[in-house]
Amino acid sequence: MRALILTVMVALGACATQLPQVVTREGGVFDVRYDNRLQTTQEADLRADRHCGGPAAFESEQTGFDGLSYRTYRCRER
Repeated sequence: MRALILTVMVALGACATQLPQVVTREGGVFDVRYDNRLQTTQEADLRADRHCGGPAAFESEQTGFDGLSYRTYRCRER
């Protein structure tokens, strides 16, 4: 029984989404979702830059119904 519980816990842990996470939207913008209790805005900015493959332009920030912060970005033209 313990082995079954351990297996289930490991499987659920593997399904957990790593934050900060990119959430794509329409109109050429995307959000970086992060927990502001555990991550900084700089970490969200770095995740946005990686998503764009270069500098991302910050547009706005809001808190979602899930209690996480959402920073909206747009990839800059190169």
